[in-house]
Amino acid sequence: MKKSLHQFSLRYLIADAAPLSRRERWSSALAGFLGMLLMQAVLTVVPAGPGLSYLLAPLGASAVILFALPHSPLAQPWSLIGGLLISAIIGALCGTWIQPAFLAVAVALGLAIWVTARLRCIHPPGGAMAVVFALAAQQHPVSLLTAGLNVLAALVAVLVINNLLPGRRYPQCIPAANSPKKAHPPRSSIRHEDLQHALEKLDTYLDVSEDDLVRIYDLATAHAHQRHDKRCSADIMSSEVLSVEFGTELNEAWALMKAHHLHGLPVVDAGQRVIGVLTMENFLRHVHADPGQGIGDNIRRLLRPTPSAYSDKPEVVGQIMSQRLVLAKTDTPVSEIVGLLTANEHPAILPVIDQRQRLVGVLTQTDLLAAIYQRRAAAAARV
Repeated sequence: MKKSLHQFSLRYLIADAAPLSRRERWSSALAGFLGMLLMQAVLTVVPAGPGLSYLLAPLGASAVILFALPHSPLAQPWSLIGGLLISAIIGALCGTWIQPAFLAVAVALGLAIWVTARLRCIHPPGGAMAVVFALAAQQHPVSLLTAGLNVLAALVAVLVINNLLPGRRYPQCIPAANSPKKAHPPRSSIRHEDLQHALEKLDTYLDVSEDDLVRIYDLATAHAHQRHDKRCSADIMSSEVLSVEFGTELNEAWALMKAHHLHGLPVVDAGQRVIGVLTMENFLRHVHADPGQGIGDNIRRLLRPTPSAYSDKPEVVGQIMSQRLVLAKTDTPVSEIVGLLTANEHPAILPVIDQRQRLVGVLTQTDLLAAIYQRRAAAAARV
């Protein structure tokens, strides 16, 4: 009987959501505490007439969403502003025009849901705001200016608090169409329209942003790969590593890359610690384009050492290498290497370091493809 009750509770009563970590619970509680103090401070100092600037109860529910779920679509500025103000207006109108009170409240709530859903500004406390203003209109009218001041106070509080606490960002901006997007590991060509199609098929409001959906998918995929493939960087990397130093001349580094058909080289210091990466792209970025000469002549001019002490062009590797490093460790799982190579600004090469931060190998896309092929071949052999 006890087991049956437990299963019933898990299936029907308890939300199927991962629990918050202790750090996030404390962060949310602190944000709510500070946010509510700041909201009341704003309402105290704002210049308004007597009896207008006071805290409305629905803002307590809004604070839970704003500070415990700051990345939720329900917590974004338009949801907060539109969801509360539109609901307040609808509630006030219904309370004024519709009798009796129970019917006015029901109509106000239904209209508030429909309108905010249509305007894409659903904010659950807006339902409470509609009810409050519908009832108040027939008993003790509340000014719509009070609702506006409450929204202003909430907006100020959430912008300040959620951007001060570490690990939070508000609002959750959607990147512009022409802005560079954060690199994600390949995910079987899933695009924005695919996610939109899936959400339309569900035909319900999902309280998660598209960015969060993508991140959930990426993390789940990486975890699934890790369950099936226990290998790490040390198992698939190329351990015979060629490298150059900061002071290596450009012509020497170029000759090394051409002789061994390499797309990139790690740059190390005297202690074999990686300080940069050199790729063909680095050379091409510093080629001075002379319209009167071909690309080959321009490259040779870059590589040719300058005999004098003064030079108007780069002479050594350290002057052209990429210093924004993405490194793998010897125990980095294969499932994470895909993301590292994709996030890397020079994806042709991924240096691998040991526990002492020293270079012990490199990973390339070829190494990764070979590892994937070996895994599939082994799986096929077992069938």
